[in-house]
Amino acid sequence: MKKALIIFLAFNFILILKLNSQTEVEQINSTVMKYIEGTANGNPDEVREAFHKDFNLFIVQGDTLRVIDGNGYIERVEKGKKYNRIGRIISIDYENDAASVKVEVYFPDTKRIATDYLLLLKIKGQWKILHKIINLKNYHKVEDLVSIEKEGLEEIKETLSNYIVGTANGEPNKLRKAFHQDFNLYYIKDDNLSIIPGNQYIGNFKEGKKNNRLGNVLSLDYENNAGLAKVQVIMPDRNRIAIDYLLLLKIKNEWKIIHKSFTSKSY
Repeated sequence: MKKALIIFLAFNFILILKLNSQTEVEQINSTVMKYIEGTANGNPDEVREAFHKDFNLFIVQGDTLRVIDGNGYIERVEKGKKYNRIGRIISIDYENDAASVKVEVYFPDTKRIATDYLLLLKIKGQWKILHKIINLKNYHKVEDLVSIEKEGLEEIKETLSNYIVGTANGEPNKLRKAFHQDFNLYYIKDDNLSIIPGNQYIGNFKEGKKNNRLGNVLSLDYENNAGLAKVQVIMPDRNRIAIDYLLLLKIKNEWKIIHKSFTSKSY
């Protein structure tokens, strides 16, 4: 009887975790779909619901980083105007109150496809898109959209290694090489959005001072000059595990981490 009760309780615990996970994914999906459908159907209010009020868009054009103001982006969506753009969610990944999403948007009229990598945080119970980076490419026929073996993977890995090794070994120069000069870190504190300026973050790591941090790359996805990475950092001294979501862009032939959002949990 006791054994049966334990099995029953364990099953219910697993079921609750699974249901919670489904709920979070559904909420993230709902937020992103507001962006996709709002931009296609000319509904700026719906788009505004999806994004955080201070969000920005980042794209590399002519080897230069271009930052697009989020509010200006939404204002260009004309109310009631239908746009020939077909968007779909490719992947969703989340840990606690941080998430990343990959979206593809097709523009049949101009034969272009945009790949969006989105950073999201759960702020006061609502998932919001904080930032997005974009890669644009042209296609002439459907076959052009089939994925082929990519080049440049080792270059991205080197950037991520500079971040992981630089924080562990106290090498701020490696961190400056890994991150864009204007990057920030985003996380949730007391249910509110908190921002750490990048230069302040790098300043916390003193030259030559070792830190007990064990980092490894859990996943990596990129299209041409835009990418998204998920990194796990174990901190044994604090019994903490941090999960980082990193947006990357290739600027002047160098991959740079544009922004980072993170969450953590005890173990």
